[in-house]
Amino acid sequence: MKKKKMILIILFLCAFIATAAAAYQKGQVQALETHMENQYQRAFHEMTFQMDLLHDEIGSTLAMNGGRTLTPALTEVWRLTSMIHSDIGQLPLGILPFSEMEKFLMKIGEFSYRTSVRDLSSEPLTGEEYDKLKQLYSQSADIQTELRNIQERILNEELSWLDLEELMATGDAKAQPVVDGFAKVDGNVKGYASETFAPTEQETASMRRKQLQHLSGNEITEQEALKIAESFSETALDQPEVTKSKKGSPYPFITVREQDENFSMDLSLKGGYPLYLIKDREIKNTSLSLNEASAEAEAFLKKNKLTDLKLDQAQQTDHSASFTFVKYLEDENVWVLDDSVYLKVALDNGEVLGFTGFDYWAGYGDIEIPEPSLSETEALSLLHSDFKNGETRMTLIRNEFDEHVLCFEFTGVSNDETYRIYINAETGQEEKVEKL
Repeated sequence: MKKKKMILIILFLCAFIATAAAAYQKGQVQALETHMENQYQRAFHEMTFQMDLLHDEIGSTLAMNGGRTLTPALTEVWRLTSMIHSDIGQLPLGILPFSEMEKFLMKIGEFSYRTSVRDLSSEPLTGEEYDKLKQLYSQSADIQTELRNIQERILNEELSWLDLEELMATGDAKAQPVVDGFAKVDGNVKGYASETFAPTEQETASMRRKQLQHLSGNEITEQEALKIAESFSETALDQPEVTKSKKGSPYPFITVREQDENFSMDLSLKGGYPLYLIKDREIKNTSLSLNEASAEAEAFLKKNKLTDLKLDQAQQTDHSASFTFVKYLEDENVWVLDDSVYLKVALDNGEVLGFTGFDYWAGYGDIEIPEPSLSETEALSLLHSDFKNGETRMTLIRNEFDEHVLCFEFTGVSNDETYRIYINAETGQEEKVEKL
């Protein structure tokens, strides 16, 4: 009898524990669902509210006369676009079309930031920029109205975001008006972006560089590609495989490969410019010094008529050395830092085993060097008093807007750390700081 009673107690306890566990698990799921719903609700209502503020702030910039007061207003526009972007990221993007909205906000942010960082007292808004702000004011009002309509529909129909996800998954028609509303916003925004932010000449040039469209020459054949690859790499290929890039590639190129020899080289389809080279082999010993290897690298570049490059960085790793050569404008004594090539040289016999030239060809072409407004001494005076400069040179870099900027490059030490600091030679602005 006691044994039977003990079994019943154990069964009762197991049932109680199982019920408690199920209840706990159900409570955990409900808590998670409540948390997710609250996050969705907060993100959507904050996004709608921030869009109201964005519209008002853009309107404020139109009412201002420029100068000192316009800079913080444009900075606030930039801040609001970032906040709206953050709110969008917290919504269930799997069911909502928001890709164009995100791109549009990014373009507004870029425009407001680019405009706000310059001295608007001496360089006020242009007529084109003012017209762009007027367009953005009108367009943000349309987006604001559509978001308010969606918000009203969700509140009137007492839809939760989790319900919306479930209704979308089951194809329920109740969710369609809300999703259609978001689709309308996203579609309208796509039109706004193309209307307001048509690519500038500078942006178009940047795109051409990335796609190598600016390179001269005709499209090369597979046989021509093979001949260029063998000549450039100083390698005779026995069983080469030549293929062209597929549709959708960011730029058209042609690849010469020989698997047995662990050889691969990419050339631009237009003109046959060498982009990448890899020769993989074992390097068993070190016979050359770093200086001797750099001489081999320079001879390789000279043989291939890349004569406007100068050694910028060198590093030895085990039995190989890597070198970065930068375009150097000798007459102006200016280094064009973004136009560079990378080489890997074997330290047993000086053979070039790696080459990367995309950046060099992407920036290839005539470059105008502006006259510096500052002297080196004046630029140095703009640095922090703790910075101890060791080396100075004139460089041309691309800033965050993809514009060429002439700079004084100062390499020195601050707080026991080595830095490179770039001071704009025309404006005195600190363009970039790199920790080495």
